[in-house]
Amino acid sequence: MSGSESEPETPRATVLTGPQVRSLRQASEALAFYASEPAAQARPGRLDRLLWGLGASSHAASLLWRDRALLRAAALPTLLSLLGAALVSGMVASRAGGVELALGGDSPSPRGLQAFLITFVAVTSMPPTILQRQWMRLTHEARRALGLPPGEDPFPGEGYLAMLWREGLKTVRQGLVVSLGLLPVILFIRLLPFGDAEAAAVGGAWAFYWVVVDAFELPIEVLPGPRHATPEPWFGRGLGWLGRRAWPLRLFGWVGRMLTRLTRPWGEEVRFTERHAWESAGFAAGVGVVLAIPVAGLFFRSVALTAATAMVGRLGSPVEAPHAADPTASPPPPGPSPS
Repeated sequence: MSGSESEPETPRATVLTGPQVRSLRQASEALAFYASEPAAQARPGRLDRLLWGLGASSHAASLLWRDRALLRAAALPTLLSLLGAALVSGMVASRAGGVELALGGDSPSPRGLQAFLITFVAVTSMPPTILQRQWMRLTHEARRALGLPPGEDPFPGEGYLAMLWREGLKTVRQGLVVSLGLLPVILFIRLLPFGDAEAAAVGGAWAFYWVVVDAFELPIEVLPGPRHATPEPWFGRGLGWLGRRAWPLRLFGWVGRMLTRLTRPWGEEVRFTERHAWESAGFAAGVGVVLAIPVAGLFFRSVALTAATAMVGRLGSPVEAPHAADPTASPPPPGPSPS
């Protein structure tokens, strides 16, 4: 080959990156961009990453309605959850109405809808348990609809009763974590003269955080390969640090160790939300909006699973993959998240 000739240049893969965000209008445009371009990656900024997570939720809601196979996979577990919530809430409302009548009330209070909504949110927020295989099927359909490689069965050959036992134990563990996990912290906040609203906010945020963690469970379980060991979760480290500050605060260190043991089955999910904190915050905001919309809120878990599948497929393993917005970045050390 002569010196004047050059070898053909190998085309480089282009990475679709979101637009810069410097104003409210640009933030709205970026959100619409991420919702319409699921293959795009966010810029490194925190607001960019939050908008990316919010866009993933919006795209998942749209995809669920457009993909018929995905919608069919979502219909059965959603319908069964509705029937279960209606049955439980009807029993609760009728008993409450009977108690009011016995106490001298004129008629039962209209508590049916309120009890139904509370029960439905609880049912769709906890581990799948008896509907685990139906929600697993939806997760596999979501990977297909998103153009991701097929996932694997994390429990091949497992019988139904063995699955019920495993998922039932996880439900009990998560119930303890949500109800008692931050109880000492909440009680401590309530001792302050201005702490009632703050304690309610902390309790609500803690409960909803586990709704987010639960949404990532199945999308991470179907990833090919074994589960990975994870470092101590962020709340265990935080409570442990607080417990070492002074002797009267040692109770917080004990609670942190207890939570670390109880939440071990969700180590990778918790690690994912820590490594991708701002994307997870945007995801949480998106599925929260879906939950608040009439009718669409009934498909809250389906949208959350589809969006979580997209995020896990795009950002990779919660333990090994670097941040998606920086392909050259190294995985962070097992310490507190810089986010």
